[in-house]
Amino acid sequence: MKSIRAIIVDDEFLGRGRIKKLLLENDQIQIVGEGKNGDDAINLIRDYKPDLAFLDIEMPLKSGLQVVRQLPEKDRPFIVFVTAHDRFAIKAFDVNATDFVLKPFDEARFNKALNQAVHQIELHQQGRLNDRLLQLMDDYKSENLAQPFVINVKVRGVDKRVNLYDVHYIEADGNYLRLQLENERFLVRNTMHQMNDELDHSCFLRIHRSVILNTNYLQGKSYKGNNEFQFKMRNGETFVSGRSFKESIDAYFEEIGA
Repeated sequence: MKSIRAIIVDDEFLGRGRIKKLLLENDQIQIVGEGKNGDDAINLIRDYKPDLAFLDIEMPLKSGLQVVRQLPEKDRPFIVFVTAHDRFAIKAFDVNATDFVLKPFDEARFNKALNQAVHQIELHQQGRLNDRLLQLMDDYKSENLAQPFVINVKVRGVDKRVNLYDVHYIEADGNYLRLQLENERFLVRNTMHQMNDELDHSCFLRIHRSVILNTNYLQGKSYKGNNEFQFKMRNGETFVSGRSFKESIDAYFEEIGA
């Protein structure tokens, strides 16, 4: 069985780690390179000529879509886009992506995309590739995707639904919780314990009795010593973990392979 050469390009190091961990479970996949922006993607594709590329869509310098459009068709590997925003799905298929995986994804959904890509690559290697783009689009439209977690908040007396995956972090504020989004902040009456129970723990990580982070917006972490970590978000804000949370933090990052 011929090995399949793959690259991973995602500006989130946790995202790269999660994809790498899942790919390493497949003996047929050989990871030949990793990158964190659009220019890295182009250089990796030109230098290593991979069979398969896992690309984030929203990246610095060039988006994943721009990367694919910039490459001559003969140089393009098979592409699986991985992104947090489903609004890019049709655009992904417009550039003949093999599949589109929405973050946060589970192992089954990722492996479905990987197996589909492997099948197409094998057909291509055998000279019998069939164009399955229309079928893929039908599959995407009919797939029973889980609805995103939402929470109702009051804005000037009017109810507003907030997608929890858009929340960068949650902080305790007295009897309320402060939900920080990209350009908005909301207060909701709830407890950290109850909120933590309702969150998707593939991306939300409680690091302190008063702080929960969405690791999709995490830029990096470092160990400070004395059972404390420092976390830096993509917007530049930093948080220090509580000492009693070290074990659960270690377990989380070991699980995702980062």
